[in-house]
Amino acid sequence: MKIRNLRLETGYLVEPILLQRGIATYQIQIATIGEEETSRVRISLDPNRCTVDSFGEAKACMKVAPIHLEADVELLEECDGKQLLAVKFQGGNGPAVRIALLPLCGKGHDAIVARLLIFGENAELRAIVPMQGTSAGCVVV
Repeated sequence: MKIRNLRLETGYLVEPILLQRGIATYQIQIATIGEEETSRVRISLDPNRCTVDSFGEAKACMKVAPIHLEADVELLEECDGKQLLAVKFQGGNGPAVRIALLPLCGKGHDAIVARLLIFGENAELRAIVPMQGTSAGCVVV
């Protein structure tokens, strides 16, 4: 499976998402890296707490460096224009997450809406985080 130009982000989360190994994040970004078409992504976790304005936009934030993780993605399931991707970290080091893409790329689709599914230590679903594409992303099987 190859991914082309996948770029997803959550926006600022008022309540942090707690990932495995005690990682707490207020914003998550996922983007393809490497070649034109690849199955590799970089996940950026922003641990910075921010103040927000009256429109809900992040303003003054702490200055802690984001955590960057790289992983491979694998197509697990396709159904009714949706795709479920497994995120596989080398050696199993990284949070247990999956990406649900809605809809598939095609004529007339210029944006992606996605859900990041976050699992706990015992493989239980702990959070569903909405994500949006910052540019069109396509999964090519």
